[in-house]
Amino acid sequence: MKVSVLLPVYGVEKYIGQCAESLFAQTFPDIEYIFVDDCTRDRSISVLREVMTRFPQRAAQVTIVSQDRNRGLGAARLKALQHATSDYVMHVDSDDALPLNAVEKLYNRIVETGADIVDGGYADICEGRVLREFKPDKHGKEAYLKRMLCQNVTSNRIWGRIYRRSLYTDNQVLPVEGIDYSEDFCLVTRLMLHARRAWIDDVVYHYRNDNCGSYTHQRSEKNMLSMFRAQALVNNYFREHDTKGTYATALQIGALNACREALRNGFSLERAETLIDYVPRGFVPRLCLGMLRRRWPMPLFRVVYLAWRRLYVTFACRC
Repeated sequence: MKVSVLLPVYGVEKYIGQCAESLFAQTFPDIEYIFVDDCTRDRSISVLREVMTRFPQRAAQVTIVSQDRNRGLGAARLKALQHATSDYVMHVDSDDALPLNAVEKLYNRIVETGADIVDGGYADICEGRVLREFKPDKHGKEAYLKRMLCQNVTSNRIWGRIYRRSLYTDNQVLPVEGIDYSEDFCLVTRLMLHARRAWIDDVVYHYRNDNCGSYTHQRSEKNMLSMFRAQALVNNYFREHDTKGTYATALQIGALNACREALRNGFSLERAETLIDYVPRGFVPRLCLGMLRRRWPMPLFRVVYLAWRRLYVTFACRC
């Protein structure tokens, strides 16, 4: 098979039928489907098998892998990637769906360009209705990666893209068990450091934003810890591989965003700093962190922080 489509499965009984139908009905024939059952407690796998009976031509292309216990999203993505055998991979969340020609369009573009990652457009879906469509970010690779590292400037989504599988294996960039919240940020930024990137404007992904049980909609202490761990892993990875310091300022902006999120969610700032392993360098980063440590009013912090971020994005992330 030419493309492996990888899906974690947990607690998606209500949605996985529509998702699986959109995958099995793809116009592209050479797809390997790998579903990882993360010990889901509902009928998700039963629903998946019911859909498979309506697509007998796809049956031999489907692999369902079961975890020994519930290990979380990061571990499920890792397990799926370890079972992938195709040259290219796509990540799909099992409560979302793909337009029928999504795989074909992304595959054709990555072969045509020789890129390592191809982004497509995506649409927000709520109760079956398209709310809004988004085009991919068209900045150059360096500017785009800086914007991702800043956080909350551009999308760092793992889905809606196709990846060359060797990008993971050649650079030892893999999903990490225990990083379930911010796992997109943790994985995509590290991959992008080594990647050649291209894009298409076509909508290739339907993102469901009405599933309140998804990781995106949760801010538990466990997920906050995952976010800090993701930030630390990315910081350490770039310290090792970004020898020229090209992305150092963007990383500081992102780390301060994580510190701000700690306070906004009632988390200990001191503990967050330790987990992130954040040491501010330069006048503005030290000023911003000092404001947080002294519990200055958050609106005042936002003025300083966002002004600094805006200037950086405007002048350092233009091309």
